[in-house]
Amino acid sequence: MPTDTTHLEMYQSIARKVREGNAVLFLGPGAVLAKDASGNWLPLSDLCARHLADKYGLQLTPDEECSLPYVTSTLRIQNRSTDSVLQDDVAKFYINLGNAIVLHPLLESLTDLRFRIVINTTPDAFVCRLYDEIARAYHFDFYNYYKPDSGLKFDFEKNPSVLIYNLFGHYEKPESLVLTYKHQLNYIKKIVSEQQNERLPDTLTNAFKDFRCHLFLGFDFEDWNLRLLLDTLYKNVRENIQPYSYPILSERKTASDTRVFFQGEFGMQFPPVDMTTFVENLVLQYNNLDSTTGAAPVNEAPKAQIFIWHNDAADHVGCDLFIKHLSTANVKIWTLRDATGQGDTADWMRSTLDQCQVVMPLLSADFFDAAGNPALALLEEVVKRNNPRKRFLVMPILLRPVSLEGALAQLESIRPLDRQPVLGGGKESDYATEITEGLKKYINRP
Repeated sequence: MPTDTTHLEMYQSIARKVREGNAVLFLGPGAVLAKDASGNWLPLSDLCARHLADKYGLQLTPDEECSLPYVTSTLRIQNRSTDSVLQDDVAKFYINLGNAIVLHPLLESLTDLRFRIVINTTPDAFVCRLYDEIARAYHFDFYNYYKPDSGLKFDFEKNPSVLIYNLFGHYEKPESLVLTYKHQLNYIKKIVSEQQNERLPDTLTNAFKDFRCHLFLGFDFEDWNLRLLLDTLYKNVRENIQPYSYPILSERKTASDTRVFFQGEFGMQFPPVDMTTFVENLVLQYNNLDSTTGAAPVNEAPKAQIFIWHNDAADHVGCDLFIKHLSTANVKIWTLRDATGQGDTADWMRSTLDQCQVVMPLLSADFFDAAGNPALALLEEVVKRNNPRKRFLVMPILLRPVSLEGALAQLESIRPLDRQPVLGGGKESDYATEITEGLKKYINRP
């Protein structure tokens, strides 16, 4: 059982963010652990380095590290091999592993959680295999060192699958592998360049601002290239992320000046606990969320209140459509129908607005009929109040074709995004689902 309870609130907070799909998992070389012939858990990349050292008869002294960059660089300096041959050697190592390799249970525990993005720094596909074992949908891609392509065919808005991205290549494409220190240096030069086809995909780096809790497992922050790598990964989102680092027990401790650098530049936190203990505690708190929410879900307070404005006589079909879809979110819904029996309608509307975080005017020509829509008198005032960052979002829905002008027409929150009416085109359910999912992200954000 986990013994670290000092940072219970931190574990609970991270667990909630993972549960909500707001977390990114970075797997360093030390996180992909496998059992060696003696039954010890070692980084898989170190086992690969051992394999290459044995193959080429490379004798390492006790003060030399048996890491993949060190071994491959040494072999190149001594002219015992070439880049392409070493890339093929590493690819064959992973191919020959097959299903015989025994991975550390923590990897399985991590893939049982709901991470939105998994960044892998080793060239394997074992994370994919673990997702296959539980039939969880994912999209896999990788950076190709030899032939980089900044494109990433993945839409975070429309595709709920987890994205698995190998930063340093994939063994099935040996030319993609980043192995030696020279490779690492050239890799950094490429991803920080202005050449769009060489840098990391903007789709990936821009996504970090939406999924802000970042967990770094098994990284050695004394590695020289990590500073430049994080600078590139976080070029647009430094103020929007909260990263945490957890090492394996055998890793060298991060020096105080290194900690200060990563804390100052990226807000990195270094809680005093090892990777295995952290994962055990995280899984425990994650499962506790299940038991807590499962015990009494009906009593959970709504995360937001939504006020739907519409002309009930003309547009009740549209209102019912959105009530049905929004019922899948943890929200309380008000409509103008609820004004019945509440006294003065205008007073009731203002009182209800003070409780709501979202106002959804369902726009049509009939919406602008003052006789059938008492909310019309407050529309201009409410549009001016629109301030999503302060939890007051006005999201007009283009229900039927209608011409818009003024401040209402300028709102960037008008949906659908393509400005096509929700009703009448046969895509009513698709539009309502897309709008609802977008609202869920807004409502559930930290």
